[in-house]
Amino acid sequence: MFAFRNKFFLTCILLSGFNSAIAQRWDFGAWFGGADYFGDLNTLTSFRFVNPAGGVLARYNVDDRVSFRANIGAGHVWADDQYSNAYVERIRNLGFSSNIFEASVQAEFNFIPFSNVFLSTYSEKQRYSPYILLGFSTFYFNPKVDYNGTTVELQPLGTEGQDLQGYTDLKKYKRVSTALLIGGGIKYRIGRNFGLQFEAGVRKTSTDYLDDVSGNYVDPIVMLFERGEMTAFLADPSVAVLSEPIGVAGKMRGDNTKSDDYMFFGIGFIYTIKPYKCPYQ
Repeated sequence: MFAFRNKFFLTCILLSGFNSAIAQRWDFGAWFGGADYFGDLNTLTSFRFVNPAGGVLARYNVDDRVSFRANIGAGHVWADDQYSNAYVERIRNLGFSSNIFEASVQAEFNFIPFSNVFLSTYSEKQRYSPYILLGFSTFYFNPKVDYNGTTVELQPLGTEGQDLQGYTDLKKYKRVSTALLIGGGIKYRIGRNFGLQFEAGVRKTSTDYLDDVSGNYVDPIVMLFERGEMTAFLADPSVAVLSEPIGVAGKMRGDNTKSDDYMFFGIGFIYTIKPYKCPYQ
């Protein structure tokens, strides 16, 4: 009986040490906050178009400075020319909304050594740390707009003449794209297993069609004949503001020199896996 207890005690200590070293490196959590979009329909980086966003994460802490993270997130973005301060944009009268579904990986660097171990063994400075992050994401988007009380997907319509045979060689954009993720925040430990983080990250995307706006207007007569009344109107809805539409062939509809961006920000609730504790400790 004594030998069995000694073996159990030794195994327990080994498991406890191993589990403490490995388990405390892993964080899991969820975050809730907002999403915003910056592009051809929000040229002044306004935050009036903020909508809800949220996600989940898993983080591996290499040490008290460096971490790697995997994230799954979703949010809603939108914008409308009617809220612009620029007259030329208000009469353009374009708008969109889109859900975004994102998967990303990123690296974090803590400016202050930040430990996942129980607070009582560490100084106050290790309970919190500002950090920066850099990562890469793949995301799905699908710009839509309301037309006569019906929600219409814009990508299949080709509002800038995509796939319009004999008129333009422009192809329809993909609704899956990639982005460079840049951001930062502050993390704070509130207990042995729990922590908070406040974070914001901008996604510098590789698409200029998050809002379905990028290049030039297509000849409205060609658009009406080839795509029908609805597509012709959504390509140039300025007629709803002015007596005459502003779209003429070749006139700038959006700025194709810069891709669109979006941002996720919010508060995260973090759980660190509790290491195994030996009953004899």
